Amino acid sequence: MTTLSPLTVWFFVAAPALVAWAIRDLHGGERRWILGVLVIAIILRVAAMAGLFLSVDHTQVPFGSFFGDEEYFLRRSMWLRNVAFGLPVHRADLIYAFDDYSYTVYLYVLSFLQALAGFAPYGTHLFGCALYLAMCIVLFRIVRARFGRVAAAVGLMLLLFLPSLFAWSISALKEPLYFLLAAMSVWLVDWAARVPRATTRAIAVVALAGVGIALQAIREGGLLMFATGVVGGAALTYVLRRPRLAVATAVVAPAVIVALLLQPAFQVRTWSTVKEFARIHVGHVTTPGYTYKLLDARLYDDVDLRSITIPEELRFVGHAFTAYVVQPTPRSIQSRATLAYLPEQVVWYGLVLLVPVGIVAAARRDLLLTSVLLMYALAAAVMVALTGGNVGTLVRHRGLALPYLVWFSGLGASRLVASITRARASNPEDIAS
Repeated sequence: MTTLSPLTVWFFVAAPALVAWAIRDLHGGERRWILGVLVIAIILRVAAMAGLFLSVDHTQVPFGSFFGDEEYFLRRSMWLRNVAFGLPVHRADLIYAFDDYSYTVYLYVLSFLQALAGFAPYGTHLFGCALYLAMCIVLFRIVRARFGRVAAAVGLMLLLFLPSLFAWSISALKEPLYFLLAAMSVWLVDWAARVPRATTRAIAVVALAGVGIALQAIREGGLLMFATGVVGGAALTYVLRRPRLAVATAVVAPAVIVALLLQPAFQVRTWSTVKEFARIHVGHVTTPGYTYKLLDARLYDDVDLRSITIPEELRFVGHAFTAYVVQPTPRSIQSRATLAYLPEQVVWYGLVLLVPVGIVAAARRDLLLTSVLLMYALAAAVMVALTGGNVGTLVRHRGLALPYLVWFSGLGASRLVASITRARASNPEDIAS
């Protein structure tokens, strides 16, 4: 006999509440459209998880998973739960439960959930789904208020239905919780900038600090991305709102960078950092699957990259950012899986082309939100671009920047459509036709 786990029941309570929050204050066609989009998104996700459950022979394996890492995470979280309850644990499982490899606080989140609800390998997928939906709705509500209805609707649909993000959203991995906390940091910055009371702002700052710590605990490099997005976004806003300071910064910053690069100690630190990124890239190139190369050919035979030169490091950085945008190229398709990804890659190219238009339009509407989203996306892109080398890993991790970029693409698309419509309306020949 099969019964629903408590986590499944909680999901079906939380999902309608999230939908009700998303459509609050919406009216007419917009309300019906957003409601329909969210309902379809939830149905598709539940169907995918039901399909996983039905496709697994549970007489042979205890549970199924979408990604290989999920099984490891779920088993490890159960070992931690058993240790907490004083239940017998195999010595090898005890070692793996506290292993530093792939350590994340999210393991303890899963353990706590299963301590409350019992062993729920499929319920944890629904938990991640609820977190992802909450992230989408948080950003949707903010963007709709600042950038407009069209940008918010387009961005929401992209987050809900892009295949790579769809896969993240139904996983039992740490990404849904990471996305939600990052979205909460964007909301806290937006809220703190608009509340008049100093005490309320202080509360927001303390909450932001807590979110930054939590992001680092969930994902290595999370604090750096948080600092770049929040602190960097606030600093960029401060500079751009003061034209004289912006001009002075544009003039002085290049000179400061050049002066720093002339310092031997700074040179050594900078090039050592780039060399470390290159080592990580080489490690990804040697992993199974389809890979791409960013370094000069001779350097892949140099295990320690001791002979890499500054010009070669500069070429590596340039190739890394180019590959981040263009990989996998249609010419490099070598498998059916990559061919199946091709439609999303075409969509990705379109999103990238629309981003500059959207950034300009967004900055005119709300400079602070624009800066924070842009800096978050930039931090994610830099970290992934400089360490990538495996096509599959790049496709998955490129999704770390999409929750911040899709809103610019949506706004850029709406601005282009509006411009074309106005141009046609002002053309007498089009009117006559």
